[in-house]
Amino acid sequence: MEHLSGRPASGQTQQVSFRVYDQNYLLNQEQPTPFPQVVKFEARGQLSSEYGIAAGSTVSVSWTPVDNDILYAKLYDINGTVLAQDTIHAGESTGEWVDLGLPSGLLWATRNVGATSPEDYGDYFAWGEITPKSVYKWNTYRYFNSSTGSTKYTTSDGLTILQPGDDAATANYGGRTPTKEEWQELMNNTNSQWITQNGVFGQRFTGPNGNSLFLPAAGFRRDSSLYDAGSYGCYWSSSLDTGGPYCAWGFSFRSGNQGMYDYERYCGRSVRAVRSAR
Repeated sequence: MEHLSGRPASGQTQQVSFRVYDQNYLLNQEQPTPFPQVVKFEARGQLSSEYGIAAGSTVSVSWTPVDNDILYAKLYDINGTVLAQDTIHAGESTGEWVDLGLPSGLLWATRNVGATSPEDYGDYFAWGEITPKSVYKWNTYRYFNSSTGSTKYTTSDGLTILQPGDDAATANYGGRTPTKEEWQELMNNTNSQWITQNGVFGQRFTGPNGNSLFLPAAGFRRDSSLYDAGSYGCYWSSSLDTGGPYCAWGFSFRSGNQGMYDYERYCGRSVRAVRSAR
C-alpha cells in the first residue's frame, strides 16, 4: 500500500488516496490487486468514513486534520492481522512558499521535501517514487524490471512528466515538482550565489522583487551511501529525458557552477516543491 495524493493542512478538507497492490515476486514487480480490499482509516481529525474499499486498486477518504495529525490507512486480512499500512502527516498551513517575482508567478517552497527548515537536507527520492528508502539501485526502483527495463515513463507510454501519484512533492509537501523549464526560469531570472547559511553550504537565489530562496547542497544517494553532501546540490525536475528515458532531468549546482543535467532515475536526490499563486 502507498500514498498517491492529498495532504491537507490542519483545518482543511481534502481527499486522500492510496494505492493497494499485490507484489508479484516471480516477476519482481507490483501489480493491481484483483479483488476488492477493505482499508481502515484512523486519525484524530474528521474522516468521511472509517472504512474504504479499494476499487481498481485505489481507495480514498476525505480528511480534515487537526494540528500535528496523522492519517493511518491499514489493510487487514480475515483474521484481523495488518497486511500493509501507510501513514500521512498533515501539511502545514503557513510559511511554506516564497514569491520571487518570476515571470510565471510561480511560488517556490521554502524548504526541501522532508526538511524541517530551509537548511535541513530533507529526504531523498528516486524519480517517480514518493517515499525515501535505504538503498537506491535499479533493482529497488519502483518502475524497473530486470527483464523488461523501465515499466512506466517509457518510449511507448507517452508519459514525459511525473503524474501526481508519482510526485514526491505532491505526496509529502503540497504543490508539485518543478519541470525542467521551471528550473530554467529560476536560473534565468534570479541572481544566484554560493553561500553558507546557518552553517550549511548551498545556493541562494534572489529574485527581481528582492525575495530569496536557499537550496542546501544536500548531495545525492546511490546504493546505501550519501555522496557530496555540503559541496553539491542535486534536485529532481518532473521532466523525463525523452532522449534517454532511463534518465530524468535534474538541476545541480556547486560553487561557481549550476545547470540542468540528466540523471539515472533510480538515484536518490532532493525535491523542492512549486505551486502557482492563488
